[in-house]
Amino acid sequence: MIEIHSHILPGIDDGSKTIDESIEIIKNAIDNGVTDIILTPHYIVGSDYMVNNADKKKLLTKLKTRLKKENIDINLYLGNEVFVENNMPELIDNNEITTINNSKYLLFELPMNYSFNGLDNVIFDLRNKGYYPIIAHPERYAFLKENPKLIEDLIDKGALFQGNIGSFIGSYGKRTKEVALLYIKHNIYTFIGTDTHHTNNPFYNSIEEVKQLLKKYISEDEIKNLFINNALKVINDEVIDIPNYTNLKKGLFGKWK
Repeated sequence: MIEIHSHILPGIDDGSKTIDESIEIIKNAIDNGVTDIILTPHYIVGSDYMVNNADKKKLLTKLKTRLKKENIDINLYLGNEVFVENNMPELIDNNEITTINNSKYLLFELPMNYSFNGLDNVIFDLRNKGYYPIIAHPERYAFLKENPKLIEDLIDKGALFQGNIGSFIGSYGKRTKEVALLYIKHNIYTFIGTDTHHTNNPFYNSIEEVKQLLKKYISEDEIKNLFINNALKVINDEVIDIPNYTNLKKGLFGKWK
């Protein structure tokens, strides 16, 4: 697996607090077949989570130095999970936030419990400036759990989506799991990540379990794209096509299918 979403850059958000904790998480990831990790600390304007790129790079260098000293072989890349803002391109230009490995791909998240007005404009602005927006864990947002079909319009406007492993094992509740599987069936996702924060998160240990679950709905080649190939394209700043999703529909009794 190539991990596209993690919070293991120590001490700068609600993820790992120390380098030692980061090392333990990385060891667990390696034990479960992870070869590369993109570190995506939160960046939330107006909060304590506003560490700029220069300081993030210093922390990454410290972490890499420890890994080399302990002969731990893993590829690490820097990114951010930005809480959605209208001025994200400016934050990139001002060296406050970073795309994934300095590519054209930017990972960001939406509010959990309310809709963000102007999301269409955010996506349009990013695409117009040459960036590819990746929206983290859409299955967790209230407005999409209520009406999963709304995601189709966001895809049509150019957004890509990353699902969380924890969503498929029920870590965020029954409804989130239902929406995650619905999105798998309709080819909504481009990536699967863990969103790992701490050593007690079960997500790396659940990689194979989730792959077996997804085999019920999609091919092994599609699973490889979600877990490895598409993330590798991001790291290498290669173009990823917008998924050819199938339309969501409501059944006779109001259940999405």
